[in-house]
Amino acid sequence: MKEMMRAAVYYNNSDIRIEEMPIPEIGPDEVLVKTIASGICGGELMEWYHAPRAPKVMGHEPAGIIVDKGSQVKNFNVGDRVFVNHYVSCGTCRQCLRGRFTLCEHLKESKLFPGTTCEYFRVPSRQLNRDTLIIPDNVTFAEATVCEPWGCVLGGLKVTEILPGDTVLVIGAGFMGMGFLHMAPLFGAGKVISMDLSDWRLNKSLSMGATHTINPKTENPEEKLRDINGGYLADVVIVTVPTVQLYSQGHNLVERGGFLHLGAPTMPEPLWTINPQRQYFTEMKVSAKYSADHNDTSQIMKWLAAGRIDAKAAITHRCELDDTFSAFRMMLDAGESLKTVVYPHGIDQEIQPVSKKIGTDS
Repeated sequence: MKEMMRAAVYYNNSDIRIEEMPIPEIGPDEVLVKTIASGICGGELMEWYHAPRAPKVMGHEPAGIIVDKGSQVKNFNVGDRVFVNHYVSCGTCRQCLRGRFTLCEHLKESKLFPGTTCEYFRVPSRQLNRDTLIIPDNVTFAEATVCEPWGCVLGGLKVTEILPGDTVLVIGAGFMGMGFLHMAPLFGAGKVISMDLSDWRLNKSLSMGATHTINPKTENPEEKLRDINGGYLADVVIVTVPTVQLYSQGHNLVERGGFLHLGAPTMPEPLWTINPQRQYFTEMKVSAKYSADHNDTSQIMKWLAAGRIDAKAAITHRCELDDTFSAFRMMLDAGESLKTVVYPHGIDQEIQPVSKKIGTDS
């Protein structure tokens, strides 16, 4: 009989269960990873996307320890501390040869099994060889989990063409928004403005890289933006809230010759309507980046190791596997939280625990 493990299984946004299932078996070119930490992604809140694929084991932001490897694995060893990306390009299709790795024609053919909010997961050969990273000694497991989500942020910043001194407006100060605020200065941004309805998140954003804040509940966004920016709109607007209403608002807040970056996907409906005349005469560019590729994740890990970015500041909660549903609901509430990290084998597995445990004030 196969050894069993526990996993958080998603059915819908109101139904996440802790279930037992067999520990995955590995092939000769694969490894088995013990999950030490796995982040809960804001994208997992998109019920319209995930419920039709349910039931499914949650998680795609893992860090852990290799506990078994196949006979053909040469570059990794049992005991290695690793981050593994969930989707990895093939490297040989038409899109990969154009450098568009996250549009790879075979991107989803190979994936971590069964997910990562579970005690163990299998790493296929493609993931192992193209996007499995050794975690440096000075980077904790929790910090390493941000390589995937903030890799998406990094990829987005690469395509916005921020010029030195540009004013950047980020709409939405959740975990991904914080990533854009935090890393925009590394691309040369001058003023970095955070816009959100939560005063708690706006105050938090000031410690993550924002120079100014706007709360649309109490301030007119365009007037406040022009007041901050010498009468001008923003050179770059990044929208991290997945609604067409905020896409439209972001579009209207871009200065002539500027960039609008779409940092979160909307539902299939309704469609987004824009003013094509304004688009044409302002010479505005619109960009998007679907996911993180192997370059993005590697660069985030290097920044973590060098102390250039502070993932700990954006990881606000931690929880045991049994508390996954409570952590998920807390993210849906969008209150005083950003990123929650789940520890399937217990929080004590982390060398440097982060700030707060679900259900406590400590």
